[in-house]
Amino acid sequence: MTGFKKKIWILFTLCLVVVVIFITFSKLYARTDGSRLFSGTRPPVNFLNRYHESHMEDFDCTDCHHKYVHGKNVLDEDSLEEGNPDILCSSCHNKKTKITLTMAFHEECIGCHNKLSTKGEKTGPSLCGGCHIRQKNEAAGPVHGGKNG
Repeated sequence: MTGFKKKIWILFTLCLVVVVIFITFSKLYARTDGSRLFSGTRPPVNFLNRYHESHMEDFDCTDCHHKYVHGKNVLDEDSLEEGNPDILCSSCHNKKTKITLTMAFHEECIGCHNKLSTKGEKTGPSLCGGCHIRQKNEAAGPVHGGKNG
């Protein structure tokens, strides 16, 4: 290998290592265990069902809403009424439970988005900034005016 090609190969390898390190430790990628490598935070997600209603022919409400008993989802779909606080993710997933709200959102949402993406179907974001949208003035309130969960 000539000296020039060797230098190009070394430069390429170093760039590749830097990119891999950046991606591995970047805050752009959600961690399903709720941990953060860096201390930066993003605002909460204000989830609204209307973004998913256009795909409702592909999904059941119980694909996301659930109440598991002995490994089976026994949720009564009639309880899924708008305004019912018991159907919010946060009514079951909280800091006192094994699966926190953050973990539940990341596992359900990102998992579904990634699954659809690998099938080549239109899907939602899987990077943090796609759902956790920073506003110019975050003190102005929620992104969409919705409630979490």
